[in-house]
Amino acid sequence: MVEILDYRIIFYLTTNNKNFGGWFVVESFSRERGPKVSIIVPIYNRCEFVAQLMSSIKSQTFTDYELIIVDDGSTDGVKEKLDAAAGSIDYTYIYQKNRGHYAARNLALSRTRGRYIAFHDSDDEWPDYHLEEFVEILDEHSDIDWVFGSIKRIDHKTGGTLAESNYYEKGGLHPFFQLKTVDRGSAKLVKDGNITCISIMHNVPGSTQCALIRAKVFKDNYFDESFRTAYDRFFAIKCTKLGFGFAFVDKVHQIYHVHDGHISLVSGYTPEKLEASAKTMLRGYDQIGELNLTDDERKNLSHKIASIYAWQLSISYRKRTMYREELLAMIEAFKIRPAKYLKPVLSSFIRYSVSIGSGRKGLDSR
Repeated sequence: MVEILDYRIIFYLTTNNKNFGGWFVVESFSRERGPKVSIIVPIYNRCEFVAQLMSSIKSQTFTDYELIIVDDGSTDGVKEKLDAAAGSIDYTYIYQKNRGHYAARNLALSRTRGRYIAFHDSDDEWPDYHLEEFVEILDEHSDIDWVFGSIKRIDHKTGGTLAESNYYEKGGLHPFFQLKTVDRGSAKLVKDGNITCISIMHNVPGSTQCALIRAKVFKDNYFDESFRTAYDRFFAIKCTKLGFGFAFVDKVHQIYHVHDGHISLVSGYTPEKLEASAKTMLRGYDQIGELNLTDDERKNLSHKIASIYAWQLSISYRKRTMYREELLAMIEAFKIRPAKYLKPVLSSFIRYSVSIGSGRKGLDSR
């Protein structure tokens, strides 16, 4: 095991050419000599999942990889658990003060030597064929930059299946898989000018954890560390717009464990979490708006933003009888799509008016 503190390894190169000498990062010349795959695992206070994590990695039939684990300021003794569970696995351990999931990923990306990048969450699993199948696809098809499989959701406590695949939503095939594709061996490469339009409205269903991605995708293209969750979706949308090749296979490549501590469970359950999720979504889609979008892509983006105001943010306020805030959120949706949100905004206005009237009546009776 190699242990690294939070700094970059750099050299100073001196030559007679004044335009060439200077500092440079080792990574810039090492990929061809390094392992084929770099596995990145951020971890934070997940002692109970360490054995499962290491078992998932040990099970991989493809073994030409480096494993980089970034401890995001854990306080539960996770490093000792990692050492005990690693066995024969050689891994690099990097500790950082708690800065979040995406900061941990970015730090690991600055250390990688592999040609392909695989992200693994500390509490989920890969099937044993995950790396081998995707390495073969990327090796054989240079026009594929990001290949992903489906996600199976299970209850962590019972092991029961909650959803066999995320490729279907509301009983039908996810719109992403209705885009035009061409066969690339066992994978299908998306060849459709509407990929960004569809991704904005419906997301790219392949998360980073069920994928294998070429290292070049992350050249000057890192994760936004100001997000604590949900940035995967915006990163993927951005990558479709940047022209990277997305492909998929109809096969499970991630087993997602649903449990109480899952950070991605920010939507639903409580109005406060729904509000936080909505505001995160709005901030992320605002960033997408800074890209050089087509008219159709910008239209889809505005529709998506309107739906978040109407069906997430406003509802989070309504559930707490915050009718003024509900109305203001619904007005934002109405300004974008007046015809669609006329009735909802009128309903919000009536609720707010009644609440004001009730408050005045209560004051008058004193």
